[in-house]
Parts: sequence; C-alpha cells; structure tokens
Amino acid sequence: MYYASFGVLSLILHHIINLEIFRKCRRGEGTEATICYRNFLSGVMIYYTSDILWGILYEWDMIPLVYADTVLYFVSMVLSVFLWTRFVIVYLDRKGTFGKILTAAGCLIFGYQILNLAINFFHPIVFSFNANDEYVPMTARFITLVMQVLLYLVTSVYTLVVSAKTEGKEKIHNRAVGVSGVVMAFFIILQTLFPLLPFYAVGCLIGTCLVHTFVAEDERMEHARKLGDVMRQAECVNQRMEEVQKKRVTFGKIAESLALNYDVIFYVNTQDCSYTGYSANSIYGGLEVKTGGEDFFADSRNDLRDALHPQDREHTLAVLDRDYLLASLEKRRQFSIDYRLCVGDKAQYTRLIARKVKDASHFIICVENIDEEVRKEKEHLRALNTEKELARRDELTGTKNKNAYTEYERLIQEKIDKGEEKISFAIAICDINDLKKINDTRGHKAGDDYIKAAAKLLCGIFAHSPVFRIGGDEFLIFMQNDDYTARKELFAKLEQQVDKNRIEETGPVIASGMAEYEPTIDRRVSSVFERADNLMYDNKRQLKAVK
Repeated sequence: MYYASFGVLSLILHHIINLEIFRKCRRGEGTEATICYRNFLSGVMIYYTSDILWGILYEWDMIPLVYADTVLYFVSMVLSVFLWTRFVIVYLDRKGTFGKILTAAGCLIFGYQILNLAINFFHPIVFSFNANDEYVPMTARFITLVMQVLLYLVTSVYTLVVSAKTEGKEKIHNRAVGVSGVVMAFFIILQTLFPLLPFYAVGCLIGTCLVHTFVAEDERMEHARKLGDVMRQAECVNQRMEEVQKKRVTFGKIAESLALNYDVIFYVNTQDCSYTGYSANSIYGGLEVKTGGEDFFADSRNDLRDALHPQDREHTLAVLDRDYLLASLEKRRQFSIDYRLCVGDKAQYTRLIARKVKDASHFIICVENIDEEVRKEKEHLRALNTEKELARRDELTGTKNKNAYTEYERLIQEKIDKGEEKISFAIAICDINDLKKINDTRGHKAGDDYIKAAAKLLCGIFAHSPVFRIGGDEFLIFMQNDDYTARKELFAKLEQQVDKNRIEETGPVIASGMAEYEPTIDRRVSSVFERADNLMYDNKRQLKAVK
C-alpha cells in the first residue's frame, strides 16, 4: 500500500491541477497544442491508475493480475512519452522534417515496446516473476526505458534551443516545457534503477506542475487579459454605437423638425442628378410630385413648366439646371429663388432653397410655400405706407402737411446736388387773410371752414400739383410738368378768384407769391421758397391796402 499511496496522491493532484484544461477541451475551446497536452495528461492518468493497481495487487500476491497490470504499466509509460513528444512538436509549431523524425521515433519506441511485451508472454525478456512471486526486471525493460529517456532528452534539448531564440513569456514557456521533459527523463532513470519505487509517477507530477505553473497558468491569464481587452473593446464599441444611435435619433428629430418648415425636400446627386424626395404636405394642388427619379432637373422642369406664372416661367426654368446651381453655390452657402405657381385661379408664392452637402456630392433642395408670408408682408407694407401717408397728411384739409413737404424738398434738393437731370419747378406760397379775426369773432369752427375753403380753392386751380399746408394759415404749391408750363395762367386765375372773393365777400381771400427755380442762381430749394415768400408778403400788403 505504501507504493500505491504515491500513485493515489499523484492522480488526485494531477486531476486538480489540470481540471481547467480538461474542461476547456470539453467546451471545444482548446487549441491544437492544448488538445495534444490533454492527450498527454490522459495518458499519464492511465499510467497513474496502472501504477496504483500494481502496488495493491503486488502486495496482495495476485500475480496473474499483477502480470496483466504490468503490461498496462509499460504500455501507458511508453504512450505517455510518445504523447509528450507529440505535444512538444505541436506546441513549438515545428512540423517540419525534425518534427516528423521525433514523431517517427516515438512510434518506433511504442511499437518496439508492444512487440517486446508480446514476446514476453511466451519468453520473458521484459519482466518476470520468480518462484517466490517476486518481480524480476529483464534486459528489454532497460532498453525501452533508455530509449524513452533519450526521446525525452532530445525533445527537451530541442525545446531549450528554440527557447534561446525567443523573448519574453514565450521564452519562459519554452524553457518550462524543456525542463519538464528533463525532469521526467531523470525520474525514468530513477525508475530504471529502483523498479519497486514509484519514481516515474513523481516525475510526471513534477513535470505537469511545471507546465501548469509556467505555461498553462500564464496562458490562462493571458487569455483572461485578452478576453478582458476584448470585453472592454466591445464595451467601447457598444458605447460608440449607442452614441451614434443617439446622434442618429437626435439628427433624425432635427431633420424631421426642419422638414416641417418645408413642403418638399429633395436629396439630389450632383453627378448624375438622381434624387429622392421627401414631402410633409402638398403645395402643388393637382400636380404630381415624384418621390424619386433619375433626373431631378428634367423632371422638375416638366412638372413646373405649365404651372409657373408666365412672368416667372423663363427665369425659374433657367435656374433649374445642375450647372447653374453649382456655379451659384461656388462662393455662397445657399441659393434661393422665389416664384409663383398658378394653383386654381390664383397665383401662389413659392420659394426654392438649394444647398450643397459638405462633400459636395449632393444638393439638398427645399421647396416652401411662402404665399401667406408674402401676402402678410404686402399687407404690412400697405399698412406701413398708409401710416406714413397719414403722417404726411393734414387732418383738417386733406392736403399734405409740413412733414411731407420736408421730405419732398429733400428729394428735389438731392437731384439738384447730383445734377442728374434738368429740373424745372416753381413754388407758390399762399397765406389766408384775416384768419385770426374770423376765429376771434365767429369762432374756430368758422375759422376751420375758412381754411378748408382756401385749401379747396388751391387744389382746384393747381389740380396737378401737390398742395402742402405748412402753417396754420399758410399753404405751398409745388408746380412741375404741366402745371409748371401753365404756371402764369394758373397763378393769374388764382389772383382773379381772390379779387372776386374780396369784392363779393363770398370766399377766402388769399395772399400769394410765386417764384421759379433758376439753375444759374439757385443752389437750394429754400432760395426759391424765400423769393416766393417775400412776394407773398408784398401781395398781402397790397390786399390790406385796398380794403
């Protein structure tokens, strides 16, 4: 039992140490070298089992069974050596000529041992039992053990030579495998010298422990490290994918939100003009809008030709051209054009906006219904013009006021300063007589009526000239064109009507003075105004003198 106890302990430790390798191979995760090493470990387990049985059966003197187990013992020993050789060749990835020689040597030793054991059954040459049932080793046993030692040593030396050419962990692993072979060879020698002691079992245990400590465990840790790296990389990839997905969702929502601002969005290839269209709602009424096609510009011209407003047709169709858009977008980020579509019995304002994507491979063309926007803008302009007109209009008489005259004078002055054209005009200054007296004696209502009557008189005579109320009782008439040509006749008509009103006391009495613009002496409109104003005061004194 003492002999068998070493085998039992070796078998238990062997299984504990190498359990992970057996599991890995069962899961199909082992490499070719791992599988070869697993086969070697299995061969060693068979050897441990036969060694344990040999110790038990030999102690119990069960010689027939001991004989059978001894045959298994020698077979499993030589098998372990052969499997170790196979493992070393695969582990070092040396499948060339030398590797084939080592494999062949292992096969020959194995075959030689089987042949010896077969002969031993008829004529003992390997082992025998004497009359006292004692185990007797014989010559062939020594020969096969020496051959096994040599094979172990050759593979070990070969492994150590290879390790000298490697670096880092690979060097350590190769040395561990080489030293393991030397250890097992050494313990075979001891087994040869002391056949009744379990030296080879101890040698196999030490050898497999060395491989486990310096090779298998390192490879397991390296595998765990690589697995950790892969897991971290996978986690990073997942995070990036999540970020990309979030960006896609975000950009998708942004695109959807932007798309709501447009009625149709086209994604057009700048090379072949193929396109895909996306629409939120229709602006074309009965027109058919394609969602994709081979030539955006040709399809757009065909679709819009009859629908475009006649005044916009030629220019809009010219814009719907690939080369035109490329040239337009050469130095600016976007190009736009507004045009009108005839939808039913009315014109509908539409805007086309074109942009290029960053790599210039596609146009993004957006079409927007701006009809409501344009109409609101027009209404706003009309309202603004009305407000401006009211700001320039005299509330009492309906004529233009002093603000209007100031703007009008500025425009005329700009023309004089620029010398752009020959300007002809005359200014008449008119002042209502006795307005204060009427207000004081008859009331302001009568005074207002008197002012309105004067304004009506002036507007009636100078029908084609703007009349400005520039003071409480003062008016200005700015005569151009036909009224300027007939200025003397019109002014004489005013004087005649005023004389009649004065004599008959039937209408307003108005003092007036007229001056003409003389380019050679007048540099400012105010100069003409001052001459007319002076003449008005002269006329006012004359009217008061004849009362």
